[in-house]
Amino acid sequence: MSMGAFLSPFSWFILVCIGIVLMIIAYMLFTFKPKKTVSRSYRQKGKPGAPGVCPICCTVLGKGEQLKTKVYPSEGTDRLCSIYGCPHCYPVEESGTNRFCPVCKASVAPESYLIARLFDRSKTNKHVRILGCKQCRNG
Repeated sequence: MSMGAFLSPFSWFILVCIGIVLMIIAYMLFTFKPKKTVSRSYRQKGKPGAPGVCPICCTVLGKGEQLKTKVYPSEGTDRLCSIYGCPHCYPVEESGTNRFCPVCKASVAPESYLIARLFDRSKTNKHVRILGCKQCRNG
């Protein structure tokens, strides 16, 4: 007698389903490649003043990365703010990043910041104008 005579139709159905699942898993293992991540040693540099670029180190900010800022209260449409940097240059500088003032081009110390004005044009549209670093603005 053959093996097929001892198995019920339900058992055949289970075996076929297990075979299909195993083929799908094998296909996924051999065809899908992992996403490429940006190497931490290389960060793309951008043009100073461009959206999504840190004004201190010119590093292009990745998804979810934000500048560390402090905005001071004011009654007008513009407010004074301090820009400390992005996650790549503040609080600790990553290797290969240089902090500099976009106004006077002088080096900005790790504990220093840029002085800027924040203009609220609408609820979603904001504009920042960098006035300089502590040294060139106050000195």
